[in-house]
Amino acid sequence: MRLSYTPEQLALRDELREYFSEIMTPEVRHALRDGYSVPEATETYRAIVRRLGEDGWLGIGWPKEIGGQGRTMVEQAIFNDEAAYADVPTPLLTINSVGPAIAAYGTEEHKRTLLAGILEGRVHFAIGYSEPESGTDLASLRTRAVREGDEYVVNGQKLWTGMMEAADYIWLAVRTDPEAPKHKGISVLLVPRHAPGISSTRLRTMGRHSVAAVSFDDVRVPVANRIGPENGGWKLVTGQLNTERVALVSAAGLEKALERVVAWASARRTPGGGRHIDQPWVRANLARVRAEIEFLKLLNHKLAAAVDRGELQPADASAAKVYGSELTVRANRLLSEVTGQHGYLAPGAPEAVLDGGLGKRAASAHVMTFIGGANEIQRDLIAQLGLGLPRSPR
Repeated sequence: MRLSYTPEQLALRDELREYFSEIMTPEVRHALRDGYSVPEATETYRAIVRRLGEDGWLGIGWPKEIGGQGRTMVEQAIFNDEAAYADVPTPLLTINSVGPAIAAYGTEEHKRTLLAGILEGRVHFAIGYSEPESGTDLASLRTRAVREGDEYVVNGQKLWTGMMEAADYIWLAVRTDPEAPKHKGISVLLVPRHAPGISSTRLRTMGRHSVAAVSFDDVRVPVANRIGPENGGWKLVTGQLNTERVALVSAAGLEKALERVVAWASARRTPGGGRHIDQPWVRANLARVRAEIEFLKLLNHKLAAAVDRGELQPADASAAKVYGSELTVRANRLLSEVTGQHGYLAPGAPEAVLDGGLGKRAASAHVMTFIGGANEIQRDLIAQLGLGLPRSPR
């Protein structure tokens, strides 16, 4: 395996760094300081995504036949990493999960309208999977879609639905056959965000993640908005989650946080006059984070190469997601130990590390162990699919 970038990939990285630095002005950073749930932030987010689309960057890893640049997954990963490092908000799940699923299972009309809208930065999706009584065991979902002629009538609730404020559609998993085994009675519908009968309530979290509780009360959805066959949605859901898990675990954000903390600790003085960074426990924390970041980068490179070869295994995607998400928690804890209270000062405070961002990162880190499937379930998948062990009793 080639573990270094080619000259062309290095040129792409440098081009993206310059491009993203132009996008992320102080005004943009200020608008996005508290996440995407307030109107100002949502408008800024959509404007950035629209610019990325207009400049041709959203389809960097998509095949040319559906409007993309036809680059490799490694180059898509470079785009994801550089965007994460620069704090550029991107429609990560739309690009890496929903779009490819539409390309694989959608009708020609879906491809013609939705894929073009995604690439142009005009169409945004929220993911409607988890429910109040169905999250870890997603196949037990209860939101019903009953067919009446050329429409489905949807009733039920979804929970922890992300990016609702910016969404045009909800990528919704529903039960279309309650009599079938639970994995076999699921379908996927594209539900317009503002369809009559949809209501949502924003849920506040410790970090910057914007999530909502969403209710569906006799929401009518055209049968034409179904992706894939009726009762065949489980394959879409699991395939989408595998690609989502690969996209979730970029090391770039941690790398940036480490660099900033190293710079802060190098300048910070102890009561005795020495440098904070010269204390053995501080160096041990920083070294451990650095070593684990390098391993995560290696793991991501391996997964990207596997995707390009068409050899991505679900157990490998789950393993990367578990390691990357738990490293995010672990690294933020170790870095927070180094900075102490300075890592939790409010943005704008004179001695705030990462302008208050380290505290937000630490608060947001734990949700990564749930996004894309709880890590406990991922370990079961690794055991069953990767090691050939029997299913654990429940």
